[in-house]
Amino acid sequence: MSDFPNHWDFKTIGDFASRVRTKNTGGECQDPMTISAIDGLVSQRDYFNKIVASKNTEGYTLLHKNDFAYNKSYSDGYPVGAVRRLKTKDRGIVSPLYICFELDREQIDLNFADYLFDSDWFVQAIYGIAKEGARSHGLLNIGIEEFFSASLPMPPLSEQKKISEILSGIKNVAYAKRVKVAKEKDLMKSMRNIFFSSSPYASSDLTGRTKWDEGSRVSALKEICSVRQGLQIPISERSKSRADGMLPYLTVAWINSGFSIIKAEYIKAPRSSVVLKDDEFVVARTGAVGKVFGGIKCVFHNNFFAVKTHPGTLPDYVKHYLKWGAIQREMLDRAGTTSIPDLNHGDFYAIKIPLPGLGRQKFIVRMLSCLEKKIDCLKREIEVLDTLFEGISADLLSGRKRVSDARIPGGVGI
Repeated sequence: MSDFPNHWDFKTIGDFASRVRTKNTGGECQDPMTISAIDGLVSQRDYFNKIVASKNTEGYTLLHKNDFAYNKSYSDGYPVGAVRRLKTKDRGIVSPLYICFELDREQIDLNFADYLFDSDWFVQAIYGIAKEGARSHGLLNIGIEEFFSASLPMPPLSEQKKISEILSGIKNVAYAKRVKVAKEKDLMKSMRNIFFSSSPYASSDLTGRTKWDEGSRVSALKEICSVRQGLQIPISERSKSRADGMLPYLTVAWINSGFSIIKAEYIKAPRSSVVLKDDEFVVARTGAVGKVFGGIKCVFHNNFFAVKTHPGTLPDYVKHYLKWGAIQREMLDRAGTTSIPDLNHGDFYAIKIPLPGLGRQKFIVRMLSCLEKKIDCLKREIEVLDTLFEGISADLLSGRKRVSDARIPGGVGI
């Protein structure tokens, strides 16, 4: 590449890494690890809540802290598998199917290596040495010698450290926000429990299911709302790009993507009766039973109900109630245990709901909506940071941007 820095080298993995061959002789270590592309090199006990390794682990490779392991099995977003470092424990053992190695730290920074092995460079390098016929039992067909012959770019050590500091800085900010989201979600869960299960509205019986107190004002959903079902649009009529007059088409796939607009499909609305109205929200009746969504004008698939509340009941109050964990579980129970659970109109209408006065409903909505908006705001900030990380990572690891001539938002020099 023309913009590749002249003072950078290309080195094979074998130039800066050496294979770890030590076996778990005598069962010295009893902590089998697994590689998760998302969570890293983690204990099987923590990841699976059990040990899935063979009872005899003497043939497993013994790793020490900061050793690396490569899992050749591909997963979503990781087409050539993943390399991960043992960070959290002093030692662990891994399957002999993994390629294990340690780094020469006089040539490569550990944190820089984490990012390099997660970059497009690594994917291209592995594709370049993979044998034809590519996979056996889900594993990429790569021998140990071929792996160590793969070439990767290598800036000077001082530049590696600066690059890893910048990328780690962005990652750490995003991680802190993810921790905050988790805490806010715990608070949301507690608040819903207080609002919807505390006296005078309800109590919980020994089975964990909701049992309403006698004398509480309780209604079935049928008494306070009406529902209508969406429309199944053929794939041939859907588009990934939005033209004039087209609306987003709400499907289970879009919900499962976290409502990422990148995953949205668009259609020309066939008739207004299948367009979500401002005073409605949708509830998934199959595929993602119980998921609640509203706030965007869209056409909705027939996997959803559109819910409209009667006068005297706030739609946002019902929406928050349906998001409560106890009712989420009830909807799943009512949908059945068949291969494709299906929540029908009758079972949805039969769900009980406590109805305080409008003043109390407004208070509950205000409290929960405020917290929900805070969580959504944090999630958007995380998305921005993730996008920023991807762009800056690609620039720095390719040499297109140098640590001395780039800037990130906020005026922090990189």
